[in-house]
Amino acid sequence: MAKFSYRREEDLELVLCKRSLLSYPRHNHVSVAALGFVLEGSLELVTEEGSRLCRAGECFALPPYAAHCLNAQSPYTLLSLCAGRDVLERYEERAGDVSRFLADALRVPELEARMLEALGALARRVPSRAGESAVRLLRDRLEAEPERRCSLEELAASSYVSKYHLIRRFKREVGLTPHQFQMQNRVRKAQRLLRDSAPTAEAALAAGFCDQSHLSRYFKQIVGLTPGQYRRCWNTEVPLL
Repeated sequence: MAKFSYRREEDLELVLCKRSLLSYPRHNHVSVAALGFVLEGSLELVTEEGSRLCRAGECFALPPYAAHCLNAQSPYTLLSLCAGRDVLERYEERAGDVSRFLADALRVPELEARMLEALGALARRVPSRAGESAVRLLRDRLEAEPERRCSLEELAASSYVSKYHLIRRFKREVGLTPHQFQMQNRVRKAQRLLRDSAPTAEAALAAGFCDQSHLSRYFKQIVGLTPGQYRRCWNTEVPLL
């Protein structure tokens, strides 16, 4: 079974997944950029640009909202860095914060330097918020209040389009349908609640799920762990490397 370690500080998070055979279906990372460094084994990254086999020693970078899949090709160890949108947009100011965070968590100067270089390169490619489309309004609503229950007709009405046009346009710009995006954000809200020691059943309802089993099904699909396993990994203080 894969072993996970987490380290978080404000809008920076490191995740180490050791000896995993988990694959992840199509998803994106909300308001954060993601860097992946394959330390052992290999996995396939599938994006809108095609597929790429990432082997040990290689890395990949994904801007916010970039839809992608990860398919295990062999047992792999993956180190992931997630950085909030503010880090990207003010990278020159925030580079010192990132450097200190990585140094404290990893204590591997060569790897820290590669991650800083990759994040800096990604920051130069990410457009500002001003260039985002009107779909951002709907996207931000589903991100801020994923637990809110509303019909597809209501979602479309809020953007003044037909529901069919809304689905096509949203998926084209975000990479997921509105429903897929909402469920993904519900899981991430549940993650935050679990990190704050909320009981699993309480976290499920607060995040918009019908019950604990409903949460567990989506949680395992997106995170690769059950809510209980995630809570234990998060609360266990272990070195990342």
